[in-house]
Amino acid sequence: MLQSITWNEYLGGVVILLIVYYLIIGAKYFKEDIRSLLAGKLQNDQGTAKNKVSKTGKESFSDPASFDELEAVVNDLRYAVLEKAGRSIGREELLNRLKERLAEYTGLQKPAYRVAINNFIITHAQELCDVTFNEHELNSAWQKISK
Repeated sequence: MLQSITWNEYLGGVVILLIVYYLIIGAKYFKEDIRSLLAGKLQNDQGTAKNKVSKTGKESFSDPASFDELEAVVNDLRYAVLEKAGRSIGREELLNRLKERLAEYTGLQKPAYRVAINNFIITHAQELCDVTFNEHELNSAWQKISK
């Protein structure tokens, strides 16, 4: 029986099965996108990605301007505080300088940004200033700023 099937027939069957498989997967997971595409209402991905809300009610994407602001804050902390302080600064003095720099930054209220900033400070304070912080210590310092 297998000898009567040619390679061309076999490959044709595999291609047909793959097409059917991907159509089923596409229909299952991208049903809404396909409907909007067929209706001619496909929107710009960047316009919808900013404020897209997942089924849990949380934002799945955030404003790119916030990411730019976060990057600017991180660069500011590195060059204006950590590298400037060097290894000659004490732990409390470094924490006070970080608090001064971050006092006006509203992104600390967003948990994801707070975690990113904390991780950056923990890593780079050890590397550049030879000062060790932990996350709990930094979170308590940021809470004092926001009060």
